[in-house]
This record gives sequence, C-alpha cells and structure tokens, in this order.
Amino acid sequence: MKTKKIAILGMFLESNRHSPIVTREKFRVFEGEAITLDVRSDSPDLVKEVIGFFHGMDFNGNWEPIPLLIAHRGAGGPADAVFIRETIEKICHGLTNVLPLDGVYILNHGAMITTEDEDPDGELYEAVRNIVGSKTPVVTTIDLHANISQRMVDNADVIVSYRTDPHVDQYDCGREAAAILGEMLEGIRPVVRNIRLPIVPPNVSLLTDSGPYGDLIKYGQSQLGSEILNVSVVAGFAYSDTSKNGLHVIVAARENSEAAERLCFDIAQKAWADRERFMWNLTSIEKAVEMALVAGEDLSGKPLLLADLGDNIGAGGTGNTLWMLEALYRSGAKGVLIGSFCDPNLATRAHEAGIGASFKALFQGDDWDRPDPHFAVDRVRVKSLHPGKFRISRGPLTGIPVDAGPICLLQLGDMMVLVTTSRPIVWPDPILLETMGLEIREIRTLVLKCRSNYRAVFDKYFDQEMMIEVDTPGRTSPVLTRHSWKFLPRPVFPIDRDFEWSVPKF
Repeated sequence: MKTKKIAILGMFLESNRHSPIVTREKFRVFEGEAITLDVRSDSPDLVKEVIGFFHGMDFNGNWEPIPLLIAHRGAGGPADAVFIRETIEKICHGLTNVLPLDGVYILNHGAMITTEDEDPDGELYEAVRNIVGSKTPVVTTIDLHANISQRMVDNADVIVSYRTDPHVDQYDCGREAAAILGEMLEGIRPVVRNIRLPIVPPNVSLLTDSGPYGDLIKYGQSQLGSEILNVSVVAGFAYSDTSKNGLHVIVAARENSEAAERLCFDIAQKAWADRERFMWNLTSIEKAVEMALVAGEDLSGKPLLLADLGDNIGAGGTGNTLWMLEALYRSGAKGVLIGSFCDPNLATRAHEAGIGASFKALFQGDDWDRPDPHFAVDRVRVKSLHPGKFRISRGPLTGIPVDAGPICLLQLGDMMVLVTTSRPIVWPDPILLETMGLEIREIRTLVLKCRSNYRAVFDKYFDQEMMIEVDTPGRTSPVLTRHSWKFLPRPVFPIDRDFEWSVPKF
C-alpha cells in the first residue's frame, strides 16, 4: 500500500478587536519536525486536536506526516498583519516544495483578524487550495467560536468544529478530521452546504450541556449516518466584529447533496425559531458581593465561584479589570481569592520584597469604562511567590504549559489576590494554587477571569449551581448592546430585535 503524504499546518488565534495587538513575539511557532516531535512526546505543547489528528491517522494506516508550520496563540487582539502575511507565505513556500501530496490538515481556530484583514483564515485556506489543487483533500479543525467566511467553506473539503463548551472534545475533533480524511483517501468526495444566520449569540448562551446551542449541536449529531458525514454548528465570536460574524451551519454529506441541503435548512430553521433563548441572564456585581459575604460567614454552606465575564482572558480580556477586586475588598467579604490579576509592576515589587513583607500596593488596571484605572490598598502582605511556569493539571487543556511570568499571592485583609506578570489565557491551575500554600476547599469565594472552561476544571470543588456569571464591565462583556460595532452585518440578533428574516432555500 502506498504511503499517504499528509501536510500538517495551521494558524490559531481568537481575536478580540478591542484587545491589544498580538505581535509576532506572542505567538508560539512550531516548524518542520518540531511539530511531529512535540505531538509524539510524553508532554505535548500543541493543542489537543493536532494530537488527535496524528493518532487518528495512525489508526487509519500507512501515512507520512509532512509537518510544515503551526503558529499558535490562544486569545488576544488582532494579529500583526505583517507577521501573518509572512506566516502564510512561509507555509505556501513549504507546501510548494513538498508536492505532490495526498492530503492536507489545517489546524485553525477560525476567529482571527489582523491589523489589516478580517479573514486571514480564509486567506490561508485559499492559498493552500491554490497550491494543492481541487482534487487534493483538505480538512480543517476549528473552534466552535470561529467566524466562518464563504472563502473558508469553499476551499476546505470539510470543516470539523468542536462540539463542546467547555471545550473538552478537541482531541476527538482531531480524530474525527483524520477519519474523514481517511474516507476521502478511499475515494469519497463530500458535498457541503452551509447557511449563515443573522444571530450573533452572546457567549454566555453557548454552553453545550444544556440550552439552545447544545440542543442544536445534539440534534445535528443525531443525524450523522450513512449519508451525513459531518455537522458543524459554529456560533462565532462576537468580539472579532467582522462582516462574516453570525451563527453558521455547515453540513457535509458523503454524496447526497439533497440530504446536506435538507439538514442544513432544518438546523437553520430550528436556530432561528429558538433565537430568543440566545440572551444574557447575569448576576449583578452587587448581588455577587452579597453572595460572597454569606459564603464567607456561613462556613457550613457551599463555596462560591464567580466568573468575571467582562474580563474573560480566554476571549481577549486584559486580565486586570478592577471591578470585582475593588467591590469585594470594600465589602469585607471573607475567604475570597481573586484567581488572577495581571500587574507586572506589582508582581515585581512583591518578589523584591520577599515572602512575609508588607507594603502599600497600587493595583494598575484596565482603563475600559474607567477614568481612573488604579486601586490602592494601604497594606498588603506577600503570602507566597512562584516563578509562574507550570502545566495545566486538570480540564480540557491538561498538560498544556503556561508561563505567567513571576507570580505572587498577596493578602489584602480578609481576601487574597494572585498577581501575574503576564496575562495567561487560562485559569489558575488547582495544583498551582496548592503549591502556593492554598487549600482550595478552604476558599469560600473564588473569582476567575474566565467564562466557561473553568467548569470542567473546578467542578471537583464547586457545585455547578454555585458557579455564578457576574455582569462586570469590560472588553468581553457578553451584554452585546454595550459595545460599539463597526463591521457586524446588520440587522443581527440580539443586538437588533425587530426585524424579519427567513432561511434561504438552496
């Protein structure tokens, strides 16, 4: 049997138009055999869908990975346009040099913008297709918060999205892409139909265990079979603010175009009929503080986890808004831990002072909706110090390395704050907290600058009903009517409420 040569390449970034530019230094770039060596190692640094794809291709049989380049960053602002152009050019050069190929796998988030372009992902897909030709299979994996352009659909044979939020299926997603590529290598040619709806859902309505989005995904998956190869219901990422934003239904059939059209139309109809369920229902800061006060006093009650939604670092938040820190400190709530606050100056000062030292602290925060982005505390004490390098020990990103720079744990009266030097895009890991002398089960209120993935990490310590989504100001507030939008296609629900739309016929 002939060995199948499969190119591996990708770009991965979720871009919030309101967040700072992601420069080339912020990306992790894996080139050539470094990709294969990482994936085959005991502790891979690359995201899990790449690993799943490799393992899936191993299962398929005789293949040769042709690793080219993967540029990876989790979440941030627009990418530097020059760097992305150079990256695509480098990928194209490498791709041209390894022809002919039997297939291509593209690792992609799908919600990247650059300082000059709203669709660099589509540009990459198109460039790859132009090089390998129309007959070479191209499969790609994406986050379900991707913003899908028609250029992406037209130039990939099959786009496979995650199906879970919190994202716990990246590995399975990669294996599915490998299985689909395996079928294509045996001769099938998928038929794809897609519809974009004028719905830009707030991210708080996108959990998949229950709710409108989960219902759509479950229905789509129930239709897989001999005719339907893949169903990807992609919610999008509002904060990218692009003309391609909108909930997107993509159905790939093995051969039957009518089957793909019927199902795509059916799912789109269900989504539009259910649009009123895609709304925000959040807890105010005042109510969250009341709950923290009760949790701190009543030690027999359940502990509380507060999600600071306006500063979701996983969606490009700066990681240093002051609203929750200030409100909880002024309230005198006991047993509170602010799980992360990015302030390099404060972290440096704590490391210079040393464990046990006390000093007056000035927290430097984000200036979004805030004329004075500072909060002073007369006396803080350094409880613990850490170099800030660790691997995630639990949840969907288990094993992924994190470098938050030197970090410190500060005591502010009856509460504590974990201060980082840089803005990691993940939660504080349970093992990290324990290493710094914290017993998680003794925390009465944990505040995280995160929206969903913490649910698959801290579910061991906090009941789901005590995980509260707090309506805080910030660059990642899910209350979409608070943001200024320049490029979203209008009208769009729920920012616009009073307009008619019907699902187009194929």
